[in-house]
Amino acid sequence: MIRRERRKSNFSQIPNETLRDADLSNSAYRLLMYMLSMSDDWIFRNSKVAKDLGHNARWVSNNISELEKAGYITRNRVRNKRGQIIEWERILHESPHVAKGTSGKR
Repeated sequence: MIRRERRKSNFSQIPNETLRDADLSNSAYRLLMYMLSMSDDWIFRNSKVAKDLGHNARWVSNNISELEKAGYITRNRVRNKRGQIIEWERILHESPHVAKGTSGKR
């Protein structure tokens, strides 16, 4: 039996598919849960995440790469008026996201 507390704030709803994803390493899973617990308008900074989780920037970067390969993070180019890439926008998905033009397999 599970007894759950009723919460009105300060909690996260995460799909069971994501919570039970056994294909992720423990480190990537921890980073994903941390990220999904943030508000929708949260700005992701590797250095801040590394500090909060007690790791270095390389740990964050390696796990970001794993989450990208698994489909939880996609990146979009942000271009200026001249068409030059000025930054990359990262989008975090609650469930694995299949990019257009892929087979759908992870």
